Amino acid sequence: MTATRPFSVAFYTLGCRLNQSESTSLASLFSHSGHAVMADGKADLAVLNTCAVTEAAETDCRRLIRKILRDRPDTLIAVTGCYAQVGMEALRRISGVDLIVGAEYKARLPALVQKTLGDGPIQKLQTPLVFHTPKVRHDDFTVDHALAHYAAYDHTTRPNIKIQDGCDFFCAFCIIPYTRGRERSRMPSDVLLEASVWADQGRREIVLTGVNLGQYQSGGHDLVDLIHALGQIAGLARIRISSIEPTTVPSRLIDQMAQPRGKLCPYLHLPLQSGSNRILSQMGRRYTRETYADFVRDTLAALPHLGLGTDVMVGFPGEEERDFEETLSLLESLPFSYLHVFPFSRRKGTRVMKQPHRPDVPAAVIKKRAVCLRACSMQMRRSFHEKHVGQTVEVLFERRDPSGLQTGLAPNYLRVGVQTTEDLAGQILPVEIRDANTSLALGVRV
Repeated sequence: MTATRPFSVAFYTLGCRLNQSESTSLASLFSHSGHAVMADGKADLAVLNTCAVTEAAETDCRRLIRKILRDRPDTLIAVTGCYAQVGMEALRRISGVDLIVGAEYKARLPALVQKTLGDGPIQKLQTPLVFHTPKVRHDDFTVDHALAHYAAYDHTTRPNIKIQDGCDFFCAFCIIPYTRGRERSRMPSDVLLEASVWADQGRREIVLTGVNLGQYQSGGHDLVDLIHALGQIAGLARIRISSIEPTTVPSRLIDQMAQPRGKLCPYLHLPLQSGSNRILSQMGRRYTRETYADFVRDTLAALPHLGLGTDVMVGFPGEEERDFEETLSLLESLPFSYLHVFPFSRRKGTRVMKQPHRPDVPAAVIKKRAVCLRACSMQMRRSFHEKHVGQTVEVLFERRDPSGLQTGLAPNYLRVGVQTTEDLAGQILPVEIRDANTSLALGVRV
């Protein structure tokens, strides 16, 4: 697609790493077509890549639309992502939205915008154009992109690479199978091509993203096969996987993490959601508290320096105080590095809406439980940081934080800060940890 009349584009990405990866691909296509991708809101076109995992996420999207139009009333608004898929009717009613692009059409957004604008002046539409189908195809896929344009505007030290989409698990609380469709995987050759380009551009670490990563399967290759192939790319030092379901982690993956000079980072983010077997069953989760704990302990035996994070939901309908206490006791019995805490959010169309009625947990109780778990997470972070004092770790530096420290990550997701005037971004350097707080492990270069 060659632009006959170039325009400027600004991206607003809400939600997960998968959205971040998709925004990068879409922005590269706009750039390749001669359009200017901007970092601020002074663009002709605003693309909102949205989230719908909670009611708050949808509210954030609507609030952002209003803010953009309040600041720049003539800006064209294109909404894509999960909210565009399940909230199409609500978005149609918002004055000022010009395009609503559902999941099936998301990858074609630049071409759809060009077709919509044609050769005429850039101006707001009277009614939004909608590109939407209720269902999403679930064939193996490639990602349409213009890789040579990635580095022009994306300065991420650890780029996200989409390798999988969709989910077949249908947990009772989860809207994602309806926003992104059924499981499908990206062809290995396409993943390797993108990773090679990032490595050629000097990126030392990549992060593999997807909805249900452990279900990756394409052309007879599973996730471990793909990671092994990625490990052969020259210049690439680290491969990290994002969130992965605990029942989908094969022993071969742990073996690969345990290799002394391997590239796969010893880090797992394993969603727990609840430590109550009663609630886990009602959620449709595929494990018990006992099997989850056994897996974590077995993994730690093989990987003592593992970084371990999790998601925890509070306020699932019918969650009683004893259920919460069981969750808290399980969390305190395992060496998590941090927790992501989420209040339950009702999602129209999810299985929980069709289940026999159970009493909602009062909002004040949900808030109290969330505060408790977040305080627990802060202590976990501090303990994780403190146990590294006296150790030397390899840090991939990313940025300078507001206090002036250069910060980055060790392989196990330990965030490290170093006091220096040098710009260390993109370099992997040894650091001896001397001190720690709830935010950082603090060290000096050695």
